[in-house]
Amino acid sequence: MYMFLVLIVAAVLAVLVPFGPILLIGIAVALVAENYRQTMKMREDILAIKNHLGLMNKQEAEQYEMERKNKDVSQLSPDEMKSLNQEIEAELARDSKKNT
Repeated sequence: MYMFLVLIVAAVLAVLVPFGPILLIGIAVALVAENYRQTMKMREDILAIKNHLGLMNKQEAEQYEMERKNKDVSQLSPDEMKSLNQEIEAELARDSKKNT
């Protein structure tokens, strides 16, 4: 309903304002982007609930954990990222020593 009302107002502005069609296109793009953002947020919430309740199969759970870890890593500060990289490098060095 909200989107329908906004599109009606945008259509009226498109008729009354000289650059109305451009304004209408801009409003439509903004509405689509906002709707997509809300849909992705709801999807994340649903996956978190399914994971908490244990309703995911093994493949879904693994994929969810990988996405969550990627999201957590992408939100790290540069100092945290540097320390994490050092830990990974140290672990890789230990593994390479074990294999040789």
